[in-house]
Amino acid sequence: MKENRKLINEGFVFTDQVFSLEDAENSKNAFWSVINCEYDTGIEPENRFWNPGDNPKDIIKIDKPHLSSKVIFDLITNQRFGELLANITNSKKIQVWHSQGVCKPPGGGHRGNAGWHRDIQYWPFWESSGVLTAWIALTDVRPNSGPVRYIVGSNHWGDIEGTDFFNKDVKAQDGMISKYHKKYKIVDAVIPAGSISIHSSRTYHSSVENNSGSDRIGMVVHFATDMAKRVNISGEHSKYLDMLDDQSICPVIYDS
Repeated sequence: MKENRKLINEGFVFTDQVFSLEDAENSKNAFWSVINCEYDTGIEPENRFWNPGDNPKDIIKIDKPHLSSKVIFDLITNQRFGELLANITNSKKIQVWHSQGVCKPPGGGHRGNAGWHRDIQYWPFWESSGVLTAWIALTDVRPNSGPVRYIVGSNHWGDIEGTDFFNKDVKAQDGMISKYHKKYKIVDAVIPAGSISIHSSRTYHSSVENNSGSDRIGMVVHFATDMAKRVNISGEHSKYLDMLDDQSICPVIYDS
């Protein structure tokens, strides 16, 4: 499958439209309800990094909004979605172990930046193979929307010290990368609502400010395949993945 080869070789792949525009719109509205602390399941999300009254130009990020919204839960457990992830990753099993809702408002300037990083640097409890991320566009993502940007083939690189999602100074991080790699190609995830970008846990990605005049909203789905392997760690996150046994939190969305 050409999408699988592209994912392995380049570290990311974009899909055609998977979800209908109606599903994308309904999920976007459901996420706005969660943003405004309205939880139709009666369950709070795992973490909130923005609350009503905070700066409206900041990136809005909420962890595990699928716990708080039936519509979002239905979105990330969609059968076609699970089958697609399994086909592209050549996997026998797909389990969602985390989700994030992200809204990048327009006009935020550097507040809309997300620094270069690879996901695995924040996941000490996983080995890097077999864990990936799917980014579902709930709005059209245009070149000036501050789309996710990927470095082609960076999933094969070694670690680059100093990269960090929370570092807003993306230009400074560009310099860090150039010390290790003189030439590299960046591709923007310019995709329509209902489409998906999928990337490896080792692929370097970032995003810059949104100048489109409208919100850029996406649902991030971190998933594990049957090839995923846990790492035994001590300390704060040592028990974090125990929730894999609870499918109301970590649903299996494909199992052959």
